Amino acid sequence: MQRIFITGTNRGIGLEMVRQFSQRADTHVFAACRKPADAVELQALAAQHPNSITIIPLETTDQNSINASAEKVAAQVDGLELLINNAAVNPSRPKQLFGEMTAEMMLSTLHVNAVAPLMVVQAFAPLLKAGVQAKIINISSGLGSMTRKLTGGLYGYSPSKAALNMVTRGLAADLKPFGITTISLHPGWVQTDMGSPEADLPASESVQAMLKIVDGLTEEDNGTYLRWDGEPLPW
Repeated sequence: MQRIFITGTNRGIGLEMVRQFSQRADTHVFAACRKPADAVELQALAAQHPNSITIIPLETTDQNSINASAEKVAAQVDGLELLINNAAVNPSRPKQLFGEMTAEMMLSTLHVNAVAPLMVVQAFAPLLKAGVQAKIINISSGLGSMTRKLTGGLYGYSPSKAALNMVTRGLAADLKPFGITTISLHPGWVQTDMGSPEADLPASESVQAMLKIVDGLTEEDNGTYLRWDGEPLPW
């Protein structure tokens, strides 16, 4: 059985990941989100697949909540094969422009998008080490590429995703001896609340492509930065 933990599953890409994984046999998804009671679509999906979806409360910026979520999962399984750090924020007001940014906005974005994923992995490391050929997927963004950064603005989101990419590189080195593969994965510009209706990709198409990449990962992919279609991105 493939045992999976995903953050930020109440909507968008995270919810679609749970939906697609739930269609697979021998798969159990631990779907984490901040306010399970408000996650109506996720609750409905879990009701349809009670044997393959377990909803886990998780506030990724709260260490006590992270620890509690790891304990809840460990009470049900003795290992994980896949952890997907998907939860993220992209502040829209003010629009992260030079002259409008505040330290509080930048720090809060960094916490959710870069610090929290590391804290989650640290808490779940024992389960990942006990899993079979475990993988960690950090959902990054093409906007986290320093090489491709040729415009101003996005002083919260872009630096946070660049920082997440550095976390990926560190985890790839630290966890390689345990047979764990870690990558950063860009989902594309996706039609979600965060991505906007004008985005290029429906969430279903993006997730389908990303899961194909996840399924095919090998140790040689450890520490890479990939697009949803498998193409490498420059750091």
